[in-house]
Amino acid sequence: MNLIHTTKPSKIQKAHMTNLVNTCKAAEPLSLSAPVEDDLGYDILLLYEDGDQGSLAAMSFLFFPQEGPCECCVFVDPKKRRRGHFSLLLDKTLDLVDAYEKAKKTSVDFCFLADERTPSAMAALTAIGAKYWYSEHRMERPLTSKDKQFSLCSLTIETDSQDPNLYCAMQEGRIIGTCAILPWNSQIYLYAFQIHEAYRGQGLGQEFLLGMLSILADMGTQVTIQVSGQNYIARNLYKKTGFRTTESLSYYLY
Repeated sequence: MNLIHTTKPSKIQKAHMTNLVNTCKAAEPLSLSAPVEDDLGYDILLLYEDGDQGSLAAMSFLFFPQEGPCECCVFVDPKKRRRGHFSLLLDKTLDLVDAYEKAKKTSVDFCFLADERTPSAMAALTAIGAKYWYSEHRMERPLTSKDKQFSLCSLTIETDSQDPNLYCAMQEGRIIGTCAILPWNSQIYLYAFQIHEAYRGQGLGQEFLLGMLSILADMGTQVTIQVSGQNYIARNLYKKTGFRTTESLSYYLY
């Protein structure tokens, strides 16, 4: 048995991670993927049964966001379950959380990401007593030349003077909404989209979003956004502007 902790997996390790996810997806419904892109900031635990050259038996990913609980996801090869791999990875993952708390001199909550369509994941979360917290949806939309034709009516959109990836919706010199973007190749992640409470219910959210899409159409071919399952107003807005749900994940506190 060989357990490897890394934040920058090698090319071979990335291939092993991808193969394990594909093996799990072949066995049951699963929308989660492996974080194989560079510099994503994950702590990764790779568990091999026969050294580090054989097939990957199990793995876990741990992410510490600047705000909110640390997020964890675990994959175990369907043919190698019931061998204690999940318990071992959970213990070692919690050791990383303890080390993080000591280094930062703070305490953080711990949660699992899960696809509720995956029977084995739900069984494992039930067994350890994890409690449902909330669900989040990944929504995507292609960007086309038609988006560039949209014209703002009552708003202007400006970038923040200190952060070019932060955008502000302006009305008569006042900031009435904000959002941020994270470009990744031809895909753009749009996040923290909001209209200040005093300006809601006036159609400004839709105008701001369509205005952002007109800007992003010059930067990539697809935009992705994540929204809480409980945020019905935002989900309806995204649907009205052409987004479709491509992935649904649930968060369980432990």
